Amino acid sequence: MAFGSSTFTNLSGAVGDLFAAQGHKIKAAGNRVEAENYDLASQFSLQNVEFTKTSTAIKSAQLDRENTKMLGGIQADVAGAGFAASGSALDILRESAAQGALTKSVGEFQGLITEAGYEQQAKSYQNMAKAARMAADAEDTAALGSTITGGIKGLASIATLFV
Repeated sequence: MAFGSSTFTNLSGAVGDLFAAQGHKIKAAGNRVEAENYDLASQFSLQNVEFTKTSTAIKSAQLDRENTKMLGGIQADVAGAGFAASGSALDILRESAAQGALTKSVGEFQGLITEAGYEQQAKSYQNMAKAARMAADAEDTAALGSTITGGIKGLASIATLFV
């Protein structure tokens, strides 16, 4: 049996590779936790899409109600003043109805913009989760490679004892 420098070189390489394998496994586990967090963020963004849809529908209904009340008030004011529903009175009603419709359209469009933003955010988080899983898989592969090379170096250090 001969202890030479190659015995210690191979033995230290084996130990280094086996510790590296453990490090790769820990990093892979961390990447998977990161992916889970991105999944949660994506789910939250998708919930926000639904909240925005509901909120926009409620606001739209509120604006419809406000517009109806406003137009009814104008009609009552015109009738109460003893004027006919013609001429300037119709112009005022038409302008008020157009303004109400515009306000409602802007609100609905803003809701669509907000929904699209949350959907894009969810997709971004899904992509980041996918990337984190790919990184975890790469670390698993690196851990396996380090374990194999550690084993080979360990066997090589044992083999030098019999040369």
